[in-house]
Amino acid sequence: MSADLNSGVSGLGTLTSSFYLGVGIMQVPGGILAAKWGPKRTVTLGMLVSSFAVLGTSLASTILQAATLRFIVGAGMALVFAPSVVLMTRFLGGKSGTGVGLINSAFDVGGLFGLFGWILLASVTGWRSTLVLSGGLGVITALLVITFVPKDEGNLKLKFSAGKLARILRDRNLVVLGLGSQGSNLGSVLISSFMAYYLQASLGETAAIAGIVAAMIVVLPIYTSLWGGRLYDRTRKPRRLLILSGLGMTAALFVSAAPTLSAATIGAVLGGIAVGPASTINFAAAKDLGRVEKEYEGLTIGWVNSISLTGSFWPPLIFSYFARSFNYSAAWIAGAVMCFLLLVPLFFLRDDPSRFAKAS
Repeated sequence: MSADLNSGVSGLGTLTSSFYLGVGIMQVPGGILAAKWGPKRTVTLGMLVSSFAVLGTSLASTILQAATLRFIVGAGMALVFAPSVVLMTRFLGGKSGTGVGLINSAFDVGGLFGLFGWILLASVTGWRSTLVLSGGLGVITALLVITFVPKDEGNLKLKFSAGKLARILRDRNLVVLGLGSQGSNLGSVLISSFMAYYLQASLGETAAIAGIVAAMIVVLPIYTSLWGGRLYDRTRKPRRLLILSGLGMTAALFVSAAPTLSAATIGAVLGGIAVGPASTINFAAAKDLGRVEKEYEGLTIGWVNSISLTGSFWPPLIFSYFARSFNYSAAWIAGAVMCFLLLVPLFFLRDDPSRFAKAS
């Protein structure tokens, strides 16, 4: 893409930021849509929007076109995550930690194909063909959801309450969760978006090696997301667990600053271990702390996700600026500093167990 679109690391930063801007600002509208229309329908719509935007990206000829379509991809994905968590949790009888863990693990399996398999495929057939394949698989997945996922239950004729929306948006704990989750999420965004490019452009590694290393940020969370979800269901202590995960991600970014393949590998592995529990615990706690009717559960998760992912809009721009103006070591260190500072809100989280719903 760098050669075809005549752009380097700054263009990669723009594409990454565009996606996270779209996925961040559309979380709350997605939650409202899920409350009024049902989570299954909302998930299906999001899959179709994002998949057709990916197909459109395969035809892009400029960074502006690609960035606009990446924004639409993000907006579509914003309609998928929170409602899918609600569906999974209901299937599991209210076990929010396990439900979020399963969803995160499924996302990471897809990320494994994107960060490793798709890199190898693109090196042979070109990047446009991989996007056609991705978009096509997304459309097929949406059709599978329509066919096999049970119909939405509950009050689909719900009259949406602006008062309940305001209460959710003003909830102190939800805001703190969203702000605090930016730390671990930031590290995951930087490693998944820049590591493969960094290894090839700066260290001269092959596409296969770069893909394997970068894929660690999604391979390990396939397990650690589930482990974190089970741990959360047992302890219901999100503050402590989220701070530990954030410190682990900070260490991962610092280690990656050393300009060697081994340091990059250790950084990606540490990041993969840290981000799985963080993402699972954060959204499971959001669902439990919200204490709202089931029609509004997607909105509480979407609000936390909105704060977290909208906040992921600017770190890729800062990272690409440091990489372009100084070097990649400075960029990784800058990422570690940002990650550490974003952990501060978590110290103000009230994780009183009495506020949590009981898992069945």
